Amino acid sequence: MTTIETNPNQSLEEYANDPERITEYSVWNEDVTSLIHAVEDNADAIFTWGYDKGERAPLDRLYEKAKTSQWNGQTDLDWSIEVDPYTMLLPANPMEADYFKENPASPLHKFSDKEWKELAVESLNWSLSQFMHGEQGALLCTAKIVETVPWIDAKYYASTQVVDEARHVEVFAQYLDQKMGGINYPVNHHLKALLDDIIKDSRWDITYLGMQIMVEGLALAAFGFMHQT
Repeated sequence: MTTIETNPNQSLEEYANDPERITEYSVWNEDVTSLIHAVEDNADAIFTWGYDKGERAPLDRLYEKAKTSQWNGQTDLDWSIEVDPYTMLLPANPMEADYFKENPASPLHKFSDKEWKELAVESLNWSLSQFMHGEQGALLCTAKIVETVPWIDAKYYASTQVVDEARHVEVFAQYLDQKMGGINYPVNHHLKALLDDIIKDSRWDITYLGMQIMVEGLALAAFGFMHQT
């Protein structure tokens, strides 16, 4: 069981809102205004001269299925639908709202109902922005897998994943731009560090596992949390 060490003269609320403690454990991006972020790729690009298609039957089946199951984010989604993010908001949790209202040390102490709604919309924008950044991470990971796997069936199938991840980035970016007032938030520091580590690794299987288990797993968990709340 995890325990929290606090100053005996300091309440848990004071500890949670202690600016020195928050600063000590806070990290942030140092290149939030940069449009380019370079990551060293430590893997070799591998050619294969073995072109016998279907030697790895499961991958070949996935490749064939992917070729006939593509969708187009521009034509298969109705972008004419008006979206008002304020109408999608659930009422604020009374316990959370009361906590901040009763805590003068909190910057949310004097928030009005309008400000709470604005915070909720910005929080949604931030979350969707992180999904978009994560999808670009998956895009780079799948492109790296095409380069580094040694079998032609694996390269074929991974190439369809590249296209799929590109669609995800495209749709998130367009939704944020057209329906949420723009792409306003850079990639979270911790997410960027995770993506960097996955892409830096020289082993294609670690890149694959990192993408499928960690990045996609985080996304599914976040979607589940959003659905529940």
